[in-house]
Amino acid sequence: MGVKRMKELLEKLKEKKIKFEIREREEGVKKKGKRKTILIHTPRENLREIVKILIETHEDFPHFSVCSFADYGNYVELNYHFSIGYGKPLQETNVILRVTLKKNDLKVPTLTDLVPATIFSEREIKEMTGMEIENIPDGRHMFLTKDFPDGVYPWRRDETAPKETRKMYEVWK
Repeated sequence: MGVKRMKELLEKLKEKKIKFEIREREEGVKKKGKRKTILIHTPRENLREIVKILIETHEDFPHFSVCSFADYGNYVELNYHFSIGYGKPLQETNVILRVTLKKNDLKVPTLTDLVPATIFSEREIKEMTGMEIENIPDGRHMFLTKDFPDGVYPWRRDETAPKETRKMYEVWK
């Protein structure tokens, strides 16, 4: 799918408080091209709908890479990283779905029924941040040991982070 087609689809969703920006940058040495990235800011209520659009409007299934997490104090961001045209040199478009959540309401719906590969990132996010992933089919821990204390989340920068990590973030401020 070209950036133009994606932009048309996103324009239709603007009334649902979805913001987006399209970025391009040069890439390639012998063969020149442009790397396209579409950054979509969406409320969690529209996350699944946008993923469905990615799936339905492109001939290749969107390649899911990872879901990243950032803690900014009063709010957090989840970034779902997809690639359209994965493996096609100079034709890939990166799509990043960004969901911003308040710290007192950390929950998002699962995407595993739409994109099965998201299960590992969702389990990791749940385990490392304490987020609630609604309807996740497998919520087991992946990385932390069974004796790791409940209510302590390694990726958080607040009182729920491990003591050593909190000290480190205080030094960085």
